[in-house]
Amino acid sequence: MLLVSERPEAGVGAKRLLGEAIGGRGDTFFFHNTANLLAEGRGFSDPFVFLAQGRLVPTGSHPPLFSLVLAIVSKLGGTSYLAHQLAGAVLGAVTVALVGLIGRRVGGPRVGLIAALVAAVYPVLVSADGALMSEALYGSLIAGALLLGFRLADRGDRLSALALGALIGLAALTRTEALLLVPLLGLPLALRGSGGRAARAVLVCAGCALALLPWTLRNLSAFERPLLVTSNDGTVLAGANCPATYSGIDVGAWRFDCISARRTADDAVQGARWRSEGLDYAREHAGELPRVLAVRLLRTWDFFQPRRQVRFAEGRPARAQQLATGAYYLLLPLAIAGAVLLRRRPLELTLLLCPALLVSLASLLGYGLPRFRHAAELSIVVLAAAALAAILAACASRWRASPGGSPSSP
Repeated sequence: MLLVSERPEAGVGAKRLLGEAIGGRGDTFFFHNTANLLAEGRGFSDPFVFLAQGRLVPTGSHPPLFSLVLAIVSKLGGTSYLAHQLAGAVLGAVTVALVGLIGRRVGGPRVGLIAALVAAVYPVLVSADGALMSEALYGSLIAGALLLGFRLADRGDRLSALALGALIGLAALTRTEALLLVPLLGLPLALRGSGGRAARAVLVCAGCALALLPWTLRNLSAFERPLLVTSNDGTVLAGANCPATYSGIDVGAWRFDCISARRTADDAVQGARWRSEGLDYAREHAGELPRVLAVRLLRTWDFFQPRRQVRFAEGRPARAQQLATGAYYLLLPLAIAGAVLLRRRPLELTLLLCPALLVSLASLLGYGLPRFRHAAELSIVVLAAAALAAILAACASRWRASPGGSPSSP
């Protein structure tokens, strides 16, 4: 059995590891070792508790799908940390292909090719694929949802509506905020056009519910309280709503030391307690919320403490994250230009902006972190590709029009 991670921090004491289970600094450890426990037939059990005490305690602290995908790799013999990183690289390659297809749908073959090339070398996506975090899978699912969204918009058929809902459900089983895509993407597309709108809307919701059902039923049997996807929102709300995140250097961020001590091993019960503590603090300090919410957005979009936030990029080397931040600043103006070019194609532009709205809402509800921007990075790449394609076309046209530029010129 390879339970203990091969990462350098694997030698730290069990007490610190148990703290990381709450603090989020051990998410890579969690995904890697949960996958190996699953492959050994031990179920979705908390790897931190197992390492510290040798007990199998059901966990709902993270959505299950990424760990389940890695468990397939473990079952095939790839139990090492590197093997799981390589699995993330494969998922990243799938994302690159899907981004290329989105670009092709939006602007034709040239935009599709440029989008795929940019996605393949964009440091933000490259570093995410090797970080052993759920974004590696999440990116593929978001890209697939956008493609299905285009298909539903084009065809208006019920099968596309059902498939889109199911894919949104799978994305939510990877990162919970994807549930916001039901009202942001699925339902508006289902209600678009005429004829069968209500049926399509019902199918979007049904597809999402069917995808969530097996995991939700498991949670009903594993915990004392109902748990739809994950208890992680409890730690998010508790750590993002406290004195340290409403003022000072960490305003709009998240702090481990804001979370009260765990009182029970039941994730659903403990998550509900932390959720209540976070919401209570937010209500009691409602007057400070507008400023905090604004900073949360600025953090996620890397316009607040960008150099300092490099330290909080889990699983990613600092230098790689610095390069990724620089590349993002270079690509963002091109993406804005691409959005301007697509302003007369409202369907395409609206669908591509949907992930940005998803990211922003998730940050407002939780806290600000550039890693949470991952879904929107795909749209940034496609929009930037549209701008680059227009620039290349203009350059080619100018070259042909210049003296000696035409192939037929002597």
